[in-house]
Amino acid sequence: MDIVEAAGKIASYLEGVSPEVWAADSMRRDAVIWQLSIIGEAVGGISEETRASAPEIPWKLIRGLRNNVVHRYFSVDWKIVHNAATTNVPELERQVRDLLRSSYPDVFKRLQEQEEE
Repeated sequence: MDIVEAAGKIASYLEGVSPEVWAADSMRRDAVIWQLSIIGEAVGGISEETRASAPEIPWKLIRGLRNNVVHRYFSVDWKIVHNAATTNVPELERQVRDLLRSSYPDVFKRLQEQEEE
């Protein structure tokens, strides 16, 4: 659920914002980096069994992006981060929703209820 929530926040932070405006806005960059960190941490907490059930999700790359943006913050390539946030994160959200729907229907139902509030 944390991955889906973080993905939604990233989308809201970037909605209607050009890559150039985003790169110049340190508060918005920090917000996206924070949510990417949450996604990376959440991935780290997913069981090996669950990861194996969804091999199409690049679990190691996601965790690696988190490590890069956290540990190498001052040398981050903002174009790569923006691309990940606008292209990869929406796809990841879709994949995680599918995984929850098929393997964890109770969690998926809670997520839907939370989103309806």
